[in-house]
Amino acid sequence: MGKYNVNINMNNRNSSHTLILEQIKPNSFVLEMGCATGYMTKYMKEKLGCTVDVIEKDAAALMQAKQYARGAYHGDIDTDGWFSHYKIDGSYDYILFADVLEHLMFPLEALTLTNKLLKDDGKIIISIPNICHNDIIIKLFYDRFTYTNLGLLDSTHIHFWGIPDFAELLNKAGLKSTYVEEVKMPTQGTEQRADFMVDGRLMNLLMNRANGEVYQWVFTCEKR
Repeated sequence: MGKYNVNINMNNRNSSHTLILEQIKPNSFVLEMGCATGYMTKYMKEKLGCTVDVIEKDAAALMQAKQYARGAYHGDIDTDGWFSHYKIDGSYDYILFADVLEHLMFPLEALTLTNKLLKDDGKIIISIPNICHNDIIIKLFYDRFTYTNLGLLDSTHIHFWGIPDFAELLNKAGLKSTYVEEVKMPTQGTEQRADFMVDGRLMNLLMNRANGEVYQWVFTCEKR
């Protein structure tokens, strides 16, 4: 999980971590799914005074994160052992999936279970990559689909969504999106930028797409 370690910079609002953390109210109870080394956990505990429970399948990463957490569960989110471990209905103000759902085999099941752990007025905050970014469309136009170590096509990503597809996923999980933020990266500015000449006509078409330069979506969700 070392490649997912991040330095938190709350002055940078073009960051999914900042957009998530600035929504957390002080002294809240939080369940953080896939906490990695605990860079967000630490901020929530030390800066916001939150009580945080975490889940992480990488044992070495969890060892770092657990020093900031009340409870730490070592396991895979795609199994339901964590649900039994933390099963107190309506116990969390916030549940976080920060760049996590796209790594899961069963994202719907994970969302459905966490919904049961959420307070009636609680929020699930999710960040996902935009698989419809212009840089991906360019590659597809030229018959390319290139995985990278990190980013839009992280080699460990299993699921991808467009906006209508993700809304459908939330609906099936008994959730609704009440607030959406965007992290943007310019066309030809991501790790998926083309290393070849792109047809100017294609580029002109892409630059008129409303969401073509959205790199990540951050959704705030409530019980439906």
